[in-house]
Amino acid sequence: MLKNLLAAFILSILFTSSTRPADVERFDVQKLGEGVYAVIRREPPGLMFDANNVFIINERNVIVVDSNFSLASTKEVLAALRKLTDKPVRYVINTHWHDDHITGNQIYREAFPNVEFIGQESAVADIAGMGEKNRKGLQANTPKLIKLFREQVEKKKNLAGQDLTEEERASYLKDAGLLERYLESIPILQIIAPTLTVKDKLTLRRSTRTVEIIHLGRGHTPADLVVYLPQEGILVAGDLVVHPVPLVGSTSLPADYAATLRKLLELKPKVIVPGHGIVMQEDSYVRQMIRLLDSINTQAKAAARRGETLEQARKSVQLEEFRREFAGESQLKSFIFQTYVVTPGVAAAYRQALSGTGN
Repeated sequence: MLKNLLAAFILSILFTSSTRPADVERFDVQKLGEGVYAVIRREPPGLMFDANNVFIINERNVIVVDSNFSLASTKEVLAALRKLTDKPVRYVINTHWHDDHITGNQIYREAFPNVEFIGQESAVADIAGMGEKNRKGLQANTPKLIKLFREQVEKKKNLAGQDLTEEERASYLKDAGLLERYLESIPILQIIAPTLTVKDKLTLRRSTRTVEIIHLGRGHTPADLVVYLPQEGILVAGDLVVHPVPLVGSTSLPADYAATLRKLLELKPKVIVPGHGIVMQEDSYVRQMIRLLDSINTQAKAAARRGETLEQARKSVQLEEFRREFAGESQLKSFIFQTYVVTPGVAAAYRQALSGTGN
């Protein structure tokens, strides 16, 4: 069941999530600087996620970084913005093309007809191509996934057949809740691609504030953007950085990823807002990710040189040291590490090694 449903599905796409009950606060709004706020999800880690957001409130208008996986989630985020300001949203920056960061664009278009959506130039084709294919598959299988997560909770067994921990129980219920919200979006969902694209860098100047939108290189996807506020030292990393377990994923380019993160650190940010997870005040976690990605890339290249098949490479590439670093003794985080780092990451690095498409 897991191999036929989750592995064929969750491993091929990266999405986000939230809890179902209406009375549960799904995020915290954290002030990072004057007029700059991060919307940080409260939900536990899991196989599904909902994106963090950032509000940049300027003299006349607002820049929002990323929308969310469901229309309901994005409406809640917009309501939180309305508590801070009544200024219109002028730009929504989508850090990459995965649906957990773009599905809610529709809400901003409905609320602000003149809004522009900014993305990396290759994201337009990805949204229409691989994104549309993945989206149709997810929509067809969402009811099955909801049923699977809830059944595992009832059985008190995790997806690997082990006794369910409380951490896993909370995570599975959160995953099911997010998928139920997404299911509600499907009948009226309109996917809105970037209307303004960035090749390498776009700088927006708003009064005394500078907002740099930068494509540092390929990593989580070929089309990752970061948003950097140089005066404030605040960097919004999208899914190039995800805590507590990285989302390397099937659309990643591991041979390029570490180099892209090194460029991110060259900006010397004081604050890093990840695509999912906690706000970071220093860079040790990013450096930990770099070591992981370097190891995946080096080992995958060695496996390819030895003439190993992908299945052989999956066995020869050893990442247990890093699993312990990121997951510790957590069954849930260990499963996430296997699902989003080991299985897709090794395959992506191996493909790059064979094709010679890395840095």
